[in-house]
Amino acid sequence: MSTHREYALIAILATIAVVGVVPAFAQYQVLPSSGGPNQGPTETIPIPVTVSTDKPIYDHNSIIMVTGHVRNPYPGQQVTIRVSDPAGNIVQISQLMLDNNGDFGTKINTASPLWTKGGVYTIFAQYGNEQGTSSKVQFTIPGGGAASCDPNI
Repeated sequence: MSTHREYALIAILATIAVVGVVPAFAQYQVLPSSGGPNQGPTETIPIPVTVSTDKPIYDHNSIIMVTGHVRNPYPGQQVTIRVSDPAGNIVQISQLMLDNNGDFGTKINTASPLWTKGGVYTIFAQYGNEQGTSSKVQFTIPGGGAASCDPNI
């Protein structure tokens, strides 16, 4: 075999070896089955982040108790809490440290000029930078709040 063919064969084999052994990773999410008559039992998948409030309805001068839990937390990681008003505008955002069990909690005051809209507000809790590690809870503030400025000034 000529030297040129040997080099070509070595180059081809090296390329196959490099491309052939590169690991491939796929992310997947197991979905629960419908539990129908021809299917197995419904599988429950634990949610990585949970968030809840102490009540479903508040007024424009309330303290909201927000609590939650992160399953299998990493040390030093934080949870980001983002609150959106009925129009989707962010009215509050904060980062909370987890305790050793993965629990977190905070108090949110609705007596702010940003909380004037009546309707359904949403609290998003996100752990890490993956969307799969987030959760949300909704609550209602009826009616509109007081104006935050004095028209006589």
